[in-house]
Amino acid sequence: MASCKSIKPDNPPTPTLPGPPFATSSINIPIEIPLTQIEGRLNAVPVSKLFQDQGLSLGSGLTADVDVDRNGPIKLQGLDNSNLQVRMPMKVRGSLKIEKKVFGQVLSTSIPFDESISPQFRFQPAIGENWDIQIKDLQIDNWGRSLRYNLLGFEIDLEPLIERQVQRVLDNQMLASNLIQLDFRHTAQETWDMFAGSHSMELDGFHAYLSTQPESIHVSQEFGADQVLRLYVGLEGAIDAGIGNAPKVVKKPLPAISPNDRKDNGLDVKIPVVIPFPELDSYLNRQFSGQTLRLDSKTTLVPSNLHTSQYGDKTLLSMDFKAVRKDKKEISGKMYFAGIADYDSDAKTIQLTKPQFDVKSDDFFSNLAMRLKRAKIQRQIEKVASFPIGGILADAPNTLQQMLRLDLGFGTMKVEESALDVIGIFQTENDIRLYLQGSGKVQVDINK
Repeated sequence: MASCKSIKPDNPPTPTLPGPPFATSSINIPIEIPLTQIEGRLNAVPVSKLFQDQGLSLGSGLTADVDVDRNGPIKLQGLDNSNLQVRMPMKVRGSLKIEKKVFGQVLSTSIPFDESISPQFRFQPAIGENWDIQIKDLQIDNWGRSLRYNLLGFEIDLEPLIERQVQRVLDNQMLASNLIQLDFRHTAQETWDMFAGSHSMELDGFHAYLSTQPESIHVSQEFGADQVLRLYVGLEGAIDAGIGNAPKVVKKPLPAISPNDRKDNGLDVKIPVVIPFPELDSYLNRQFSGQTLRLDSKTTLVPSNLHTSQYGDKTLLSMDFKAVRKDKKEISGKMYFAGIADYDSDAKTIQLTKPQFDVKSDDFFSNLAMRLKRAKIQRQIEKVASFPIGGILADAPNTLQQMLRLDLGFGTMKVEESALDVIGIFQTENDIRLYLQGSGKVQVDINK
């Protein structure tokens, strides 16, 4: 039953309930890439020359010219401590030179060398905050053979020299993302950009939209004894929906990377559906303005100019009306309903509950006549004062799945979204906001 407390649309009460919260959605994507696949892509790249240098000082008048090529397939192995072990066959060619003064004369001797080595080294790859791939804790386990030489009685150890060059090669190759053939920055940029966008929908006769805007990205990686590279990519941001034209989403620059402490597979979404009062007015007038509502066998009510607005913690529905009574004077005026916006799960509509009723018409007796029929008026207005959202609940998951179906360069990603549930309704000065919540899983298919 609606109460008849006077409603003052020009002097609404001050809201006491908290405003709508900021809704953050998150997605966490575990990506598993077999090391054999990385190994195959790496060995398919026709790179043979590793480094070449001349006149490298070895001390005590010794110098070396060194030319190193890769001459066999690289082997990768993941270790338990998230280190990557690499074996890289090399052909080392060059010459050792010595210059000595003997009785004032400079004597120069050169001895060529041509060796095949297969160094085995380990390191911990890490993605830097600027998305470059870095090498940490490089250790060379063995060279596959000795790099010590005897030149005219001098013991010469080429290991320190070759080790410095190997470090330089690894740095250069990792910066170029060649060692594991994955350009993380490009992949992250594409993923970031694809998550920023909007999509328009036509639902129940009105325009609607769904938009996404990422705010942060988190990444961690690990290798394991099961010979799989695991990347854990997490994004957080806002997913919004609403009635009206889709807003333009301005793509933000890719932020610096931050660590990801999550390893689960999941999509958790909280979506505020914004229903602006003008859009609600347009829908209500399109559906009900000028329609004849029968109150009883002798009275009909014709609403027009329906208008909604915030009224304290309630939503105010005002309308012009014309009441036609059999054998009596026609009544016209303004009618007001101030109710709490609530979700009807059975009808899948937003409705006004616990309404406050008021009417202003031509004179006192007309007002009284309309107030006496408030129960009948209430039943009819309840049919009017509702907004369907079943289409949004049905289509939003499918639309979200389409928007989050991404090509990541090394594979494709798609999400499987569960149904969305209504978890709350909030109101602002300009709109009603229906909050939806859902969850899902992420599937990543790696390119072969």
